[in-house]
Amino acid sequence: MRALNPVPCSLTQPSPRTRAPSVCLTTQTPKRRSSGCDPRRSVPMLCLWRTRRVPPISARASWFWQYGEWVEVVVDDRLPVREGRLLFSYSCTRNEYWSALVEKAYAKLIGSYGSLKGGNISEAMEDFTGGIAYSLPVSSHTPRVMWKALSAALSRGSLLSCFIQASNYREIGTVTAEGLVKGHAYAITDTDTVKNPDGEALLLRLRNPWGFVEYSGPWSDKSKDWDDVDAAEKKRIELKKSEDGEFWMNVEDFTRLFDTVELCSVNPEPIVDGETPDSPAAPTSAWTLSSHKGSWVSGSTAGGSRSYRRSFWKNPQFQLVLAEQDKEEEDDDEDEDEEMTPEEKMVAEKQKKKAKQCTVLVELLQKDRRKRNKINFLHIAFHIYRVPPELQGLCLDQSFFSNQHPVGRSGKYQPLRAVWRKVRLDPGNYVILASTYRPNVPAEFFLRVFSKTGNNLGTQDFTCSTGFLMVMSMPPVLPEDRKRVQKTFDEVAGPDDKLNAKEFMKLVNSVLDKDYQLPLETCRQLIFGEETGGRSSLTREQTEPVLASLRSLQSIFFKFDQDSSGTMSPFELSLALQAAGVQCDGHVIQLLWERFGSGELHLPFHGFVACVSRLRKLFALFKSESNPEIKGVEINAWLLRLLTV
Repeated sequence: MRALNPVPCSLTQPSPRTRAPSVCLTTQTPKRRSSGCDPRRSVPMLCLWRTRRVPPISARASWFWQYGEWVEVVVDDRLPVREGRLLFSYSCTRNEYWSALVEKAYAKLIGSYGSLKGGNISEAMEDFTGGIAYSLPVSSHTPRVMWKALSAALSRGSLLSCFIQASNYREIGTVTAEGLVKGHAYAITDTDTVKNPDGEALLLRLRNPWGFVEYSGPWSDKSKDWDDVDAAEKKRIELKKSEDGEFWMNVEDFTRLFDTVELCSVNPEPIVDGETPDSPAAPTSAWTLSSHKGSWVSGSTAGGSRSYRRSFWKNPQFQLVLAEQDKEEEDDDEDEDEEMTPEEKMVAEKQKKKAKQCTVLVELLQKDRRKRNKINFLHIAFHIYRVPPELQGLCLDQSFFSNQHPVGRSGKYQPLRAVWRKVRLDPGNYVILASTYRPNVPAEFFLRVFSKTGNNLGTQDFTCSTGFLMVMSMPPVLPEDRKRVQKTFDEVAGPDDKLNAKEFMKLVNSVLDKDYQLPLETCRQLIFGEETGGRSSLTREQTEPVLASLRSLQSIFFKFDQDSSGTMSPFELSLALQAAGVQCDGHVIQLLWERFGSGELHLPFHGFVACVSRLRKLFALFKSESNPEIKGVEINAWLLRLLTV
């Protein structure tokens, strides 16, 4: 092997004829334990990757889950080394390189080896399996309950790891007095019980992926606790006292020494409402998955948290329709209610009510926040609201979210790649709002919803409509404005009795307030918004209503100019347009801001006037169009196409 940096290779998506990799399940004894499958487990263990050879022979392809898709990453077998030793992952077996090759493929997917630094094991488990990863604080349960929870998770095929939290960067990699490494992920591979003179010990089997540096406390390989255990018990659990990175420890010491357990479940079934895996005896159900990719756009859909009431509703809205309750087995014992105490009946009623609900797991992931050697996770969360029948199918506005309380939420805003929550909801219509804590923070995200019964997940947005022509014709011309127009025409107009763009600009700016003056280009746009026959001039009859409409727009703009700065927040643009008689969907609003806001965070009055004038002209053109092919195009698509011209 040569000391070379990884050579860039192609990153491809699976072709239509290529099957996405299924999770590897095996119970056969592998040639090497490092294959990722443990034959000693009583149930199949999930393999964490799928690779294949591709031409040339030295290239390998690995599959990774990335936000709803399986992505194939092709790398060659050249690995970075220094003085003949691998720089990153390596095996104690000198001729074993699979871990380094998988790491190289993963680094290429993420962006670089530097992007893997300070990684989170839950992120990797999701990317390798497509499952749902979540954290479980060890202190949240008693030792016995924790042992039962981990046993249940392992019996369901979940992947488990744990770590000791390092208080600072320097502590990462330091070894404790018990032989455990801080800030380092250990795999939890099994749980078991053994009998000893003191009764029964609840044990966990852990493995250090380094293959060395083992735990040295009670029930470790060198502990005398094993001397009191029957030889048959040792054989049953296949106890091996060797420096291989694997060791046993009792659950009391585990809960005392470790801080967090990371779990990854390919099926949402083991995940309960709180944070504990379900009991082993619970039945396994089929789950329906719906997903959607979205983005937070500054000034458009990045509305921030509920603390920002004026913009929170602008966040992406997803309509969730739960049509039927979970399918559960019915109780055939009709006489059981007569034998219950009042307390037992109350508990039974609660259970029946819960059985009539829909079990839903919602997960929100922010995308590509490890690129360019940086870890920059935003504080994210989601909220779930029940939608009343009269508002179903509509994009909900500020008044709805100001007066309603969420029926479910992911919890506090956290700087994690993924946040999730499992809830039980009554059948009906709901809206899910995904948000960052602060507004105007651009990012992309992926939302997926698991439910035990069928669900329908779709985006909610306004359909473009207009009462613009009616609204713009309503403001009457003030007597003083009519006198000013007549005087200006008498003094300035040429032989054709018309005002050109410069003359019109002087007239307009003499009427509008100082902070709302219009530049020449905006005045030209207002003129061409009228029927001028292609001439940049206005008649007396055309000037008066335009001046009246400008006064109306000025009052609308003033209403949404919260700080009296002469500018408008991008989140207020859609509300201001509604006040002017125009309602547009999020994509159109976003394009309008890019077109007339010039990438700024605040819109001046002349930009608002230009925006309204442009929309007015486009709506008039669409209304007057007689071609059936053009009339068949949705108004949103029409606007998106012509606003870029």
